[in-house]
Amino acid sequence: MLIQSLRLKCCLCGQGKMFRKWLIMNEDCPQCGCHFEREEGFFLGSIYVNYTFTALTMTILYVLAYFLKWADNNTLLVLALIYVIIVPAIIHPFARSLWAGFDQIWDPRENES
Repeated sequence: MLIQSLRLKCCLCGQGKMFRKWLIMNEDCPQCGCHFEREEGFFLGSIYVNYTFTALTMTILYVLAYFLKWADNNTLLVLALIYVIIVPAIIHPFARSLWAGFDQIWDPRENES
């Protein structure tokens, strides 16, 4: 289930693509017709997935770079700022897909097309 989420596939059938383009999501699965957004605001939880991943990885990388004396503190702060701007956009589709996959595990549904 989570593997197909990481492949950005439908959480129900595992075949259809969840995204037409990188940041543009299909409303329904092209294969099984599953409607991805179960209710209004469904994907708000994906913001927490995205934020948690970004904050944890940025903190770990910053602390490692700081203690390994990779660069001075000002340079690290600039790099951290760039990181927290770019990474959320890169992992946005994965966060949404993982959220849908977790929801399918916690609250399974049959094809609701």
